[in-house]
Order: sequence, then structure tokens, then C-alpha cells
Amino acid sequence: MTGKRAQGTIELSEPPGKTPGDDAAGASPLGGRLGRRVFRPRNAVSFLLALAVLYLVYQQLLDLDWREAWANVRGASTGLFVFALAVFYCSFPLRALRWKALLGNVGYSRAAGRPMPSALGLTRIMYIAWFANCVTVARLGDAYRGYLLKKEAGVSFAVTLGTVLAERLLDLLVLAAMMGVGMFVVFGGSLPSEAGGALAAGLALSGMGVAGLLYMQRFRWAFERILPKRLHAHYSRLEHGVTSSFRGRLPLLVALSAAGWIFEGTALYATAASLGAPVSVAGALVVALTASLLSAVPITPAGLGFTEAGMVLLLQWLGLDAATATAVTLLFRVINYWSIVVLGSVLYVFGRNGNRSTTEERMELHG
Repeated sequence: MTGKRAQGTIELSEPPGKTPGDDAAGASPLGGRLGRRVFRPRNAVSFLLALAVLYLVYQQLLDLDWREAWANVRGASTGLFVFALAVFYCSFPLRALRWKALLGNVGYSRAAGRPMPSALGLTRIMYIAWFANCVTVARLGDAYRGYLLKKEAGVSFAVTLGTVLAERLLDLLVLAAMMGVGMFVVFGGSLPSEAGGALAAGLALSGMGVAGLLYMQRFRWAFERILPKRLHAHYSRLEHGVTSSFRGRLPLLVALSAAGWIFEGTALYATAASLGAPVSVAGALVVALTASLLSAVPITPAGLGFTEAGMVLLLQWLGLDAATATAVTLLFRVINYWSIVVLGSVLYVFGRNGNRSTTEERMELHG
């Protein structure tokens, strides 16, 4: 990518390898290694906030017998729990294939002459990015994913980040549609306020995302008037990444998105089954989708605290008692949060030790 302006346009094609435009002024640093950011005061405060939310829910709102909840956890079927864990982890290759398709739509593929990672390599990058989201606030992992791909394939960080934003929008659209159908099946006309609020939030975010996509190019002039001139080329690359991501293979993208959510719903259903909890397939899908939506709360890592609270309340609306709902929530969060923290930290440390000479020590993102 040249990053040079010519008659009001910006050339968005670029040769493989180093991207000169990404080295221009206006780079966006993460400000140190990922490990350093985990122990920053802001991150520590977010974990304390999560603990406060959990305390309010379990001690002030629920009549919970912790001994009964723990007894339920200890009595869970190991086989069904392992099956739930395996199903959840099968969603990562699906999401990596979808990201590969999005990257292909913007011209980042081996067929286009790019030294891109394999599907397995993209899965590893995505998993480490999810780990980053689990231990930092404000979804830093999304930006970290763009950095990792730039380091491995020499592509534009801004364009890659655009594909990540497009992926998030696609997730929201499919999530809102599936959640609406699931809630209609589960609750019918007696939709609880908590479920209705989650659905309304999903629809609102989806609408905002669609509006942003539709007007991103139309109002480029407005953004360029607001942004410093040195950032215009970076914005154009970001815009290219977002808008071009949807220019091909849309049915495949939607199918892979839906499959990813179905895998998460199946994982929750198997988790509930491991405890003998009477949760329907549709109910499990609604709870899993709501948990994913709440995990996007940016003030705690992966919505920690808010996700657990929402899951317990929804499971109670499905007819579970507080102890069983808590047991289901704890086991599912072991699968979709704590296992990622543990395994992701191993992958992160292993990857750093295997490549100490890279620029990751400085951890600078160039847009």
C-alpha cells in the first residue's frame, strides 16, 4: 500500500511484505507488551468491579446456598462436560475459516500472492486474541489480532482491523436474528425484562453497525475533516477493510457465523445436561447468545461479572433454582473464559519465548 494521495483517492493495493503506509505518522501503539497491560491499575480495577458485581448478585439478589451449588458442580458428568468443552473449542476453526474468507475478500490470500498463515495459523492467532480479550478491558484482543497478522504476513494493520470490525458486525447481525427466534420459541409472549433487554441491546448494536457500514464511505469527507491529515490514509485503509469484507461469499460468511453460535449453544446445552438441569436446546442457545453479548461489556475483561449475573438470571427464568443456575454458569464460564485464560497464557508465553528477536517486545501497532 502506497498510502499516497492522488486526486482525492488513496491507493489501497500493496505489495506483499512491508507496508510503507503503515510506517507513516499516526501509528497506534499499544504501549508495551500485552503482559504489562494485564497488571496495569486500570485492569486491576476492572477485576475488582467484576467481583463487586458478582457479590451483589449472589449475596444481595439471590437466596443462594453455595454448598448446594458446589455439590452440583462436583456431581457433574465428566463425559458431558468434556464434550461441551470440545464442542466449544470446535467453534474456533469455524471462526478462523470465516476470517480467512473475509481476508480473501480484501485481497489477503495466498491465491493473491500473499504469504498468509494457514487456517490453523489463523486459528492460533484468533485464540491468542480471545485470550487478550479475557485478560484486558476494552477488547484489546481485537487490535492484538491485527498486530499478530501484520507481524506474520506483513499486511496492513488498518485493513486487517477493518476485517475484524466487519466480523464483529456480522456476528451481531446473526446473533440478533438467532436470539430473536430463540426467545420467541422459549418465552413466546411472556418475554422477561432481562431477556428483552438483551435482545433490544443486540438489535440496537446491529442497527448502529449497519448504519455505520452504509455511511462509512458516504461520509468519508466528514471524517477527514475531523481527523488530522496524517490519519486520512489510515482511515481509508480501515474503511477498505470493513466495506470490502462483504463483497463476496456472503452466504458462506453467514453460515459460518450461525454455525459458530450454534456450537456455543450446544456447549451450554451439554454443560446443563452434565448437571441434569432441564434446559431446552432453544433455551441453551438464548442463554449462550446472551452471555456472548454481555461479554462485550467493555468495563471488565470479557464482561466478567456481568456475564455471570445475566446467565444466572436467565437460567432462573428458564425454571432452574439458584444453586443449579449458578452451577451451570460456573461450569460454562470454566469452558468459555477460564480455560482460555489458562491455555491462552501458555500459548502467549510459548510464542514469545520462541521468537524473542521480533518487534513484539516493543508491541507497536502501525495503522
